[in-house]
Amino acid sequence: MMPEGLDPRAVEFHDYVRDFAAYPAKLASLDLDLAVAPLEQHPFNEAKSNLRLLEYGALGWPVICTDIFPYRTDDPPVTRLANETAQWIEAILERAAEPDALASEGDALRAWVQRHYLLENRLDDWLAALLP
Repeated sequence: MMPEGLDPRAVEFHDYVRDFAAYPAKLASLDLDLAVAPLEQHPFNEAKSNLRLLEYGALGWPVICTDIFPYRTDDPPVTRLANETAQWIEAILERAAEPDALASEGDALRAWVQRHYLLENRLDDWLAALLP
């Protein structure tokens, strides 16, 4: 999604992927060095999941995101910021100048996803919750 008014400044834009089966390949094809996940501070967004972090982490992409409830779940190794423009610009520029550190942050997030969210690593928890 693109906020209104940003389109003239966008260098690249990808429309929605309507075929659910094509989504993982499309996401991976972006080959990002850094993912940004801003969310407006709003009750609807506070009720969301951390799915975006799981997707980006599975791909090994480091993340800068809004400091909001869903992005705090299980304390992911991401950079959480207030929605202050100057903070975001500074954080993005700092990371862009350190590609090796970016890669390390992405590796840490991938390890976090694997540790906390892969079914085979949490099967006992799921079985205990689902079975009598």
